Amino acid sequence: MTVIVEATNVSKWYGKVIGLNNFSLKVEGGITGIVGPNGAGKSTLFKILTGNIKANVGDLTVLGQSPWRNPAQLAQIGFCPDYDFLPGEITGREYLRYVGGLHGMSGDKLKARTEEVLELVAMSKDADRNMGGYSKGMKQRLKIAGAMLHDPQMLLLDEPLTGTDPVVRKEIIDLIKDLHAVHGHDVIVSSHVLHEIERMTHRVALIYKGRAVATGDISEIRQLMSNHPHHILVEGNGLIPLAQRLLTMDFTVSVELRPDRRSMVVMVGRSDPFFDSFPGLVKETGSDIARMESMDDDLESVFKYLVG
Repeated sequence: MTVIVEATNVSKWYGKVIGLNNFSLKVEGGITGIVGPNGAGKSTLFKILTGNIKANVGDLTVLGQSPWRNPAQLAQIGFCPDYDFLPGEITGREYLRYVGGLHGMSGDKLKARTEEVLELVAMSKDADRNMGGYSKGMKQRLKIAGAMLHDPQMLLLDEPLTGTDPVVRKEIIDLIKDLHAVHGHDVIVSSHVLHEIERMTHRVALIYKGRAVATGDISEIRQLMSNHPHHILVEGNGLIPLAQRLLTMDFTVSVELRPDRRSMVVMVGRSDPFFDSFPGLVKETGSDIARMESMDDDLESVFKYLVG
C-alpha cells in the first residue's frame, strides 16, 4: 500500500516547549487514527503536515513531497482543525463558496461541487442558515465539507468528534468511514479517545509527549492496553459482597470501598478478564450497579505505562 506520510526523527519546539520530540511515523493510505492525550503533539503534527509550520529537525514527506512552502502539493490536502473558526454571520453555502474561491474554483464547477459536498455531509437543508445558529455537530459537518471541497487526495481531521453528542458522533464516524470507502480519500483523524478511533479504523498510532510510542493494528494496541493496570470506578448498592468476591479473582490488584459504601475503585492488572467476568459476579452477589467506568479512558496512564 502507498505511503502517504513519512516522518523520520522529526522534532519541533516552541522556545522551551517541545511539540514533537524525535518523532517517527509511517502512514499508509486508507484511514489512520492518531490517538493521544491533550498536549501530546497531535495538533503540532497536523500543522507540520499542512505546511503551516516547519520542523526544526528531521525529515517529513506528505504524498511524497515536503509540505513546507509547497502550495501545489498542499492542494492535495484538506484540513479540518479542532477549533471553531466558522464566521457566524454568513451562511454555510456562502462559506463554502468562499473556500472554493481560495482554491481557484468558480462558476458552475464551484456551484456543483458545493451542492455535492453539502449533500454528502447531510447539510443541504441547513446550508442557507447563518452558521452562528448551527449546533456543534452541524459546524463539524461544515468544516469537513470545507476541507474536502477541492477534492483532495488526503484529509486531515483534528479531533472532529469533540463536543458532539452520541447520535452526531455516530453520524460523523460513519461519514469519515465513507470518505475513504465510498469517495476514495485517504484520512488521518486524531482523537484522545481510543474507542472512537476503533470504530473508524484498525490502524492506530499512539502519541505521547511528542513521540509515537506505539503504532500498528488496533488488536496490538488493545493488547498493550490490556496489559496495563486499570482503575475502574463502580457505583451502586450492595457493593460489599461484590468487593469481597472481586478480591478472590486473580486479575484484581486491590479494591477500595468509599466511605459511603456506594462506590468503589477496583484496580486490575488485566482489564479484559475483569470486564468479561463482571456481569456474572454482579449477578452472583446480587449487587445493584448504577454506573461503571474506567478511570483511565483519557489514556494518560496508559501512555505513562508504555514509556516507563
